[in-house]
Amino acid sequence: MKLIQRLRRKAAQLLFPRPIFATDDVKIGRHVTFGRNVVFNCSRVRIGDGVSFGDNIIVNSDVFEIGDYGTIYDYCFFPGPGTLRIGHNFWLGTSCIVDAQGGTTIGNNVGAGAHSQLWTHIQFGDVAYGCRFHGSRSLVIQDDVWLVGHCLVSPVHIGARSIAMLGSVVTRDMEPDHCYAGVPAKDMTDKFGPQFKISTVETRVAYLARRLDEFTQETGTDGIRERVKVVARAEDMNGGGEGVTVFNVADRTYLKLGTRLEYRLMRFLLPDAKFLPVEETGTHHHRSPPRSARQPTTQPVPARVRRSPHARSADLHVR
Repeated sequence: MKLIQRLRRKAAQLLFPRPIFATDDVKIGRHVTFGRNVVFNCSRVRIGDGVSFGDNIIVNSDVFEIGDYGTIYDYCFFPGPGTLRIGHNFWLGTSCIVDAQGGTTIGNNVGAGAHSQLWTHIQFGDVAYGCRFHGSRSLVIQDDVWLVGHCLVSPVHIGARSIAMLGSVVTRDMEPDHCYAGVPAKDMTDKFGPQFKISTVETRVAYLARRLDEFTQETGTDGIRERVKVVARAEDMNGGGEGVTVFNVADRTYLKLGTRLEYRLMRFLLPDAKFLPVEETGTHHHRSPPRSARQPTTQPVPARVRRSPHARSADLHVR
């Protein structure tokens, strides 16, 4: 009987892995999923809606905050102590390191490819003996930055929409809308061009309409056009109707409802199309800050939680 009970517990751990928190100061949004062996050695944790954690992830920052729809793949490590704040739609490839000791702030729609390392401190040498290389500084990454993969990043300031190509070693600040490559990374914008050639609003409307059709075909979801509205002006976000998620392609925002359909659609669109949530106040809308910067709607959870046994992407359930 005891053997059967142990086997059942082992099977439950494999099928329904639970994250481990070193604090009770934890707030988690809806539709959050965790892989196996996810550990938060933090004093404060804030996780937005729709975030996905892979397997074997360790977070050692004092404060860990991430907005909606982040994706963190297997074997990522977050050294601490310090504060790590991340915006919406974050994407982190497998086996990455994001250091927080000097303080790390990452904006919205930021991606770092596999095996990238983002550092804020240098500490190893014998300080008592006179080692001069000892200290920490903050790292700031603005919106829509892409570190393609295998990038090494020092504590610098990275401007919005800039890109560092594969294998870049970033030791200096990166200017907005510039392209960098090499060891050390140099400005290669004249050769490669910037990351973005901004598309027209009409192009975005057509693209999103095509993706909605693909979503309908792949998921078998009926009536998607009645539950999703695409507009090109902020003033048109009103009047979508009850239960309708409205996407504004002009400024890449959406009127967030938090429905199951919305979650599935957002996950389907990422990373090719990214939208930031806005909240409705009367007839006006304002862009919501990342969930890390505001109070989540969920209640604090105890140190051990588990996922629902019914679906991988179900709401997080408390045990």
